[in-house]
Amino acid sequence: MENLYANRVSELEPSAVYDILKYTIDGKVIAFAAGNPAPEAIPSQAIAELSKEVILKNPIMALQYGQSQGYAPLRQQIMEYLSSSQGLLNKNDDIIITCGATQAIELVAKVFCNENDTIICENPTFIGSLSSFRSYALNILGVSLEDDGINLGELEQTLKNNKNIRFIYTIPNFHNPAGVTMSLQKRKSLYNLAVKYNTFILEDDPYGSLRYMGEHIPSIKSMDQKGIVLYVGSFSKIISPGLRVGYILLDKEHFSKFTITKQASDVHTPLLNQMIVHQFMKQYGLDNHIQKICNIYRNKLQLTLDSLEKHLGNKISYVKPQGGLYIYCKLPDNIDMMEYWQACLDAGVATVFGSAFLINKDDKTQYFRINFSTPTDDQLLRGIKILGDVFDKMSSL
Repeated sequence: MENLYANRVSELEPSAVYDILKYTIDGKVIAFAAGNPAPEAIPSQAIAELSKEVILKNPIMALQYGQSQGYAPLRQQIMEYLSSSQGLLNKNDDIIITCGATQAIELVAKVFCNENDTIICENPTFIGSLSSFRSYALNILGVSLEDDGINLGELEQTLKNNKNIRFIYTIPNFHNPAGVTMSLQKRKSLYNLAVKYNTFILEDDPYGSLRYMGEHIPSIKSMDQKGIVLYVGSFSKIISPGLRVGYILLDKEHFSKFTITKQASDVHTPLLNQMIVHQFMKQYGLDNHIQKICNIYRNKLQLTLDSLEKHLGNKISYVKPQGGLYIYCKLPDNIDMMEYWQACLDAGVATVFGSAFLINKDDKTQYFRINFSTPTDDQLLRGIKILGDVFDKMSSL
């Protein structure tokens, strides 16, 4: 049969991360390629107890159909939390619960874009979001990153040269993969540019709670007086990725259209999972839990940075992240990045080659990404030593 698949999916490829992780299944290869929370950071015992409690106390509600916009007590709880802890909420905002942040991001593309519409993304950016955008056959324009976030001069030139940009996608906190955090001044400037050029901002903030050093920086959404910022959050990195509970905070003007669109996709996010998250927040307190997991990740990050300094020192460069889960490492020009990546994999360490995060996957890059949350402390030490050994071997050739 000719033309078997729709144009929008015919050229989609599997995520490079998932392809790489197949090498780590047997445990012989250290997984620096994943983005999973550390096992000890997942409150598994609490979730087990809450699951039982929810099922025993309210089984029919937990196992029935629910509202497409989400479980009302959880929606209210999240809005109160965002308002009190981050100053995010204004009277024109409302919230929709989604199946993780990925669905929220996909919904933005689905609601606002037709095929061949143009959006702007930081370059590099999150693989999953790129896959969502590509599935709607969008024209994706990349803007480079600096150590303090998006390149504003390049962004404005891109906005000037391209009419009707549908939205700007950004990860301002502890960027995936780059690890950088956008400065307050750049957040203000980015918002002002979006107002000036009449476009939306899709602010993706799955890591914002995972700050280990430095001061909190207000979100772009907290500056929004025009209803143009769509703020996406998730419980995947702070409670459990398997529960698949995320959310999108948006102006009430768009609430109905997003709700109907979500309804057509999956009817609703599983109520049982939403009720577990609601009870976790109610009984355990999100701030206390976040403090505990930040202590875990702060130690793992410092262990990683110390080991990188020991084994790779001034041989590679990277931004030291203030939070999140990733470090984006740059090799010198005399080392071929793909050869280095393959040699590390052959030696027992799986990282992610930087080209996987680029708008144009064929572009050359000297970067690779490592994740420090998934490996054990022992694996971190052994794995980074291997990265250093491979580098020294290739440098001596």
